[in-house]
Amino acid sequence: MIRVLFTIILIFSQLNGQSKELSELSNSKVEILYVGDYKKGELDIGLMNKQWWGLYEKDNNCYLKKVEIKLEDLEPDVQYDWEYRISVSENNDCIILISGINLSERNINHFTDNDILRENKDFTFEFCQYHTYLSSTLQNQENNKQVEINNYLVKLNYKTNKQHQEQDLFVFPCYDNTLNLSLLWAGDLDNDDTTDFLIQIPSPYNNEIGFSTGLFLSSKADFDKLVKLVAIHNSTGC
Repeated sequence: MIRVLFTIILIFSQLNGQSKELSELSNSKVEILYVGDYKKGELDIGLMNKQWWGLYEKDNNCYLKKVEIKLEDLEPDVQYDWEYRISVSENNDCIILISGINLSERNINHFTDNDILRENKDFTFEFCQYHTYLSSTLQNQENNKQVEINNYLVKLNYKTNKQHQEQDLFVFPCYDNTLNLSLLWAGDLDNDDTTDFLIQIPSPYNNEIGFSTGLFLSSKADFDKLVKLVAIHNSTGC
């Protein structure tokens, strides 16, 4: 009984922490978009009035450049309620579109794009004075409508010979036995010599449907943190 109560408290505290972070996110001016098709209600066309930057990767070279977004109307089909398509120049090489950050056209040091973080394994790379890596551990298990959910705690780690700093990023519910979490991009986006991340995060409603990504920036981190979640993109999926 005590163990069950402890598990409930632990889950509640994790969800409360994530809710607090999402609440703070509502004050962020940073926005992210992907090129491609959007269903009805997924895209706020008012965002087209903002200044946008494209993060590109081509031939293992990553760079930022200012972009003009092209917005097209789409007709719904029998299966999906499509509404808009957005595109930019060099469309196929664009990783993501970003607004609300002070950026400039430049090449970017980056370390990965489109990799997978697996359960109980570190995804590691070097950056400047830090050994930087993402780690995941099975935090707890629960049953929801006879479906077993594995909740994985995902952490960011900075390690040197003298110290080890870590930050809990989020808890990721999995409706399978294994964790396969997409790390879409990692590199120095905000030019502060510390790693930033574009990574898959839990989608709304306990990660049951859709696909969500979060942009974590080091330059926006609170005093006692390593990075801060500044923008989320949600897709309802197919």
